[in-house]
Amino acid sequence: MPHLSDRLRARDPVKIVAIGGASTTGAAAGSSELAYPHRLQEILDRWYPDAPINVVNKGVPRQTAEQMLERFPSDVIAEDPVLVIWETGTTDAVRGVEIDDFAAALQGGIDQLRARSVDILFIDMQFSHSTATVIDFERYLSTLHRVGEVNELYVFPRFEMMRYWSEQNVFNFDEVPKGERASLAASVYECVGRKLAEAIRLALQ
Repeated sequence: MPHLSDRLRARDPVKIVAIGGASTTGAAAGSSELAYPHRLQEILDRWYPDAPINVVNKGVPRQTAEQMLERFPSDVIAEDPVLVIWETGTTDAVRGVEIDDFAAALQGGIDQLRARSVDILFIDMQFSHSTATVIDFERYLSTLHRVGEVNELYVFPRFEMMRYWSEQNVFNFDEVPKGERASLAASVYECVGRKLAEAIRLALQ
């Protein structure tokens, strides 16, 4: 993340845009202050106190990668970020969007951001056994990671991370009582925010 690194080293203001779906908005937890973008900002503020950091949340539920790309001029480019975190793929998988169209939307976003010297980080899908058994995530996961690899971009492995948490019974994503769902979502978002911050710090070393 060369551009973010330069900005932090110079102690200049840093703006990060997080664009994505419902999990970016923090909908399941009931508040954007409990979503991973806000958690990420809290951690980065502690780690880099000399540079003002602002993580802007541009999540909109139930949008495909192509629909998010259509928002880039108003919701991403207009913010003049140094880093864009793009969480995508879930709605594409749910709707069965053509893989080539999904890949083209991802590449289109990458090309726009790189033309403006913006660093990019992808976040792949969420995991739960109940959804993974009925939705074909694998093709979209592999496509997202392949596009990231071809463009030498980091893809935050949220799907595998959450699958591990589920298998190790760290979090139970299935059969959650209704009254505990918001609390579970807030805990997951906090962990994702912390792991994202760690990934960014590692990339800056």
